Formats: sequence, structure tokens, C-alpha cells
Amino acid sequence: MISVISTRTLNSHNELRAKPVLSLIQRRGRAFAVSCLILLSTLCGAVSGCSSKLPSKSVTIFALDTYVTLTAEGKEAEKAVAEGAAFLTEMEGKLSRQIGSSEIAKLNQSSEENPVCLSEETYALLQTVCLYAEKTEGLFDPTIAPVMDLWGFGEDPHVPSSSEIEETIQRVDYRRIHLLSDSYAYVEEGTAVDLGGAAKGAIGVMLMERMKEFSVTRIILDLGGNICAWAKNEELTIGVVSPLDPAKLCCVYTLSKDEEMSVITSGAYERYFEEAGVRYGHIMDTSTGYPADTDLLSATVIGSDGTVGDILSTALFASGSERARKLASYLRIDCILCSENGTLWVSSSLEGKVREQEGWTIEYFG
Repeated sequence: MISVISTRTLNSHNELRAKPVLSLIQRRGRAFAVSCLILLSTLCGAVSGCSSKLPSKSVTIFALDTYVTLTAEGKEAEKAVAEGAAFLTEMEGKLSRQIGSSEIAKLNQSSEENPVCLSEETYALLQTVCLYAEKTEGLFDPTIAPVMDLWGFGEDPHVPSSSEIEETIQRVDYRRIHLLSDSYAYVEEGTAVDLGGAAKGAIGVMLMERMKEFSVTRIILDLGGNICAWAKNEELTIGVVSPLDPAKLCCVYTLSKDEEMSVITSGAYERYFEEAGVRYGHIMDTSTGYPADTDLLSATVIGSDGTVGDILSTALFASGSERARKLASYLRIDCILCSENGTLWVSSSLEGKVREQEGWTIEYFG
């Protein structure tokens, strides 16, 4: 069952606010709350009651195990969205390990004797995820799939035995992925690759590139809460939902005119299960095989490279606030770290572009 409410109202700052806090997706017993939302500027055409002469088009598709909404405005908005939807379906067919004919599913069945030939997009994405798995010292690892399956995230969530975890974690190591020449690759026996922690960010950037080829003035892509946005000659404001109260924001970020940016949030408050009174989040500590023990409620990465943002939001969340700040500074990425005590740790490079909301305090670092 899905219930999506797209009601728009003007808030106290006179901004047009989409209300994803009322948008709840429930599938196979799981609930997902949208972690980012778009607050459009108050320019004519963006505010309810102010007419725009430009046509707009929006479509929502279930893909990549989530709901994806593609929105465009401009003379060729309909063509842009149609192109985006077709490309999204194409990329899901390549990257989803749940699709038996996908390139990733075939990779997971490969061996040194029988490597698979991958498309340019899939091979490049694997190169990136392996690079950042190394840079994060395994905090992000695309071979975590066997552990996720063991915990039953998706169908039958439960706490496995310690012996099962100890055995399964031995198969988690990005170095078990072997990228060969001419786009060939294979994985070692027992290894399973899942690009869910990078695919939405990567596809968002590729979608934006294709849709901007049409005569459009604004594109907003929502890939299960991963936001990729751009507007010609117009500022956009993107809000990050509070992990403590999905009816509120913890902060908002202003996107400059003509600036294309991905805003990607990771947190265990959206996807979890409870057993014996204990809550278990879906983001794993790749060194232990247990859910990450972190003092962060969420981690948001802002940047032009959605692939990197998707990867690093997961790594930062799993690492905890102190290590996350060091990692963000080392990798020179812009991020917002939402901690349990109400502090928003914000990269100093974002000063003046991020505004905290009631109940939250910004501390800059880096």
C-alpha cells in the first residue's frame, strides 16, 4: 500500500513547501519516510496562486526498491520526463541484484574462470564504489549484501545468531571484487554485490544530464529521498527532515541559481525493526556484521557528485560524529551531521547556506 500526499502550503517563511512528512510508503511491512524535501523559492511560478506559463510534468515510478519522482518544468518538460523514466528503467535493469537478468545479478554468479562483461555505466560505478570503499577503510562496502540478507532486511527482519554473523561477515570485503580490463569483472565465491548504497545517487546525476538536454528550466528528482535538483535563474531551498520528528525540519539548505546539486541523507530512523525491545537499524557496521552503533541520527552529504554523496552519507552515519567529521574534512566533502544531542555538525564551507530550524544548533567544523 502506498499513500502519497503532495499537498503544498506556504510556511511561515513564505516558502512553498512540499509535505513529504505525510508521504509514507509501506511495502512488505516496511515503512520509509522521505528524508529530504524540496522547498521552492517564492519566485513567480513557484508559489501557489502565482501562474506560470511554462508547462510542467511529474511522474512517480517504483524502481530501485523505492518510489522515484521525476519532475521537470519547461517547454519540453514532458519529453524530458519521458526520457528520464525510460533511462531509469534501463538502469534498474542493469544495477538491481534482485533482477535475475541484471548485470549485478550476473556478476554475483561470476567466477575467475567465467567473468562477466559489464556496460560502461556499471563498470564505472563499480570502480567508484571500490575506490571509496578503500578511502573510507571499508565503512562503505558494496559486498555487505550477505549480511543484509542474513538479517532479513526486506522480507523477514530478525536478529541472527552470533555464529551466523561471524561466518557471514568473512565474505564482506570489497577487495573480493575484481575489475579486469575491457569492462570485465568477477567476484570471489560467496561474495554478493549490492549497489543500493550508491546506485540512486549515480542514477540521479545521469538522469539530470539527460533531462537537461531538453528545453527545461527546472528539474527536481526524488529517488527515495535522495534529492537531485537544478533550476535555471532560480534559487531552490532544500530541507532535511528531523530524525526526531518527521513533521519538522532540522535545517534547510539554499541552492544557488543554475547550480545542480545532490542532497543525500542516510539514517537508521527510516528503516529498522524491533525485537525484544531493541531497535535494529539497516545500516551495518561492515567490520562486525551488526547494525552501526553511532551517536548520529542522520548524515547528509551535499555535492555535485551524487554517487559519492550516496556512498559517503552511509559511511559518515556509520562512523559516528567524531570520526565522521575527520573523514569529511579529509575527503573535503560538504555535509550535515545530525547528532543525538540536537547539534548539527556542518562543514564550514557551507556557512551561510545552511539554516537551522527550531530545536537545533549548528556547530561548524573543518
